[in-house]
Amino acid sequence: MKKTVAFLLAIVCLAALLTGCGGTKKTMEPPAFVDDVLANANFTDSLNQLSDDVVAQYYGVDSADYTSAIAYGGTAATAEQIAVFEAKDSAAAERILSALQTFVAEKVEAYKSYGPAAAMSLENAPVKIIGNCVVAVVCADSESALKVVDQYA
Repeated sequence: MKKTVAFLLAIVCLAALLTGCGGTKKTMEPPAFVDDVLANANFTDSLNQLSDDVVAQYYGVDSADYTSAIAYGGTAATAEQIAVFEAKDSAAAERILSALQTFVAEKVEAYKSYGPAAAMSLENAPVKIIGNCVVAVVCADSESALKVVDQYA
């Protein structure tokens, strides 16, 4: 009986320990997310915010699918960029995700011949749905970008 109680107590303690290690996820708010990525991902290029007028066309996204978008892009010398779309619903988020995945795949092909490092950063770029937002972060240091994205996912 004592061994059973000790065993159950050990299981409960282990479960509590493992639950405590998970940490808390940050709440997805697009402006704060972009600020976090700009501050904590290691970009080699300086990024500038894209005009709202060009975001949908640039990424191949239907503007009817989102309520807001924030996008930053670097110079043509790199493929570095950040894009966050706040989708109207889950179906719209899936369509935006598909458009961003297509965008990234096309950029990989474009950069392969003259910018292999940029092509690699595109191949490793996190492109994800987080809540009702769809994000894409292309960074020379993809690992640093993924660490920031994973804090929200």
